Amino acid sequence: MKTRQRNLVSGSIALTIMLTIGLACGGGNPAPQAFQGNWVGSDGSTIYMHGDGKAGFKLGGKEVTGGGAEIDESARTLTISLMGISNTWKIDQPPSGNRMVLSGTRYTKN
Repeated sequence: MKTRQRNLVSGSIALTIMLTIGLACGGGNPAPQAFQGNWVGSDGSTIYMHGDGKAGFKLGGKEVTGGGAEIDESARTLTISLMGISNTWKIDQPPSGNRMVLSGTRYTKN
C-alpha cells in the first residue's frame, strides 16, 4: 500500500510541475495586430509577437523564446517576458506599416 501512495504522490508532483511549465511557456494575450510579426532592429536585435500570444526577443546576450508580450498603452511600453527573464522597451513610435521605434531603435517587420 505504501508503494502505491508513493507512486500517487510522485505522479501528482510530476503532473503539477508539467502543468506549471506548460502554463508559463504558453505565451499570453496576443499583441495588437499592428505589433504582430517578426521584427529586426537597426542594432541587430530581434523581436517576434504572434497571434497565439507567444512572443520573444534576442537582444545582446539576453534571449526569450515562447514568452508573452504586454503592451501598456498609458506608459507607452512593451514588455516581453518568460519566467523572470524580460525586457521592456519604450514605444517611441508605434507600428506604422512595417516600421516602429522602440527605445530609440528602429525595427522593421520582415
